[in-house]
Amino acid sequence: MNRKGIILVIGAVLLILVIGYVYLSFNGYPQKKSDIAKEVQTSLLNQRSYTSDDIMKIEGVYSFKNKKYQATVNFKDEPNVNYTYELNNGKLKLIETSNIHGKHMDETFSN
Repeated sequence: MNRKGIILVIGAVLLILVIGYVYLSFNGYPQKKSDIAKEVQTSLLNQRSYTSDDIMKIEGVYSFKNKKYQATVNFKDEPNVNYTYELNNGKLKLIETSNIHGKHMDETFSN
């Protein structure tokens, strides 16, 4: 391989690494999003006494703004309302909702 080819390969590898870093910086690691979704589900079932039948969907998300992993939950009785939870030292906290008058608001939420 000649010098021009080596430089081209090194440049391509560096470009891929930079793109990967930028993507993960904005979107977070998929495994960590999956882990937080499972942890929030477990906390909702154990700490808040919900049943698995109450929960329609839980999706792990990464907040680029505050660099934290969170989970967005939709309950079956309010499928169009999003509740975003965060775990802080093992404690579940509701940090955001799309409807402040929703049925699943709790004392951990503060504006």
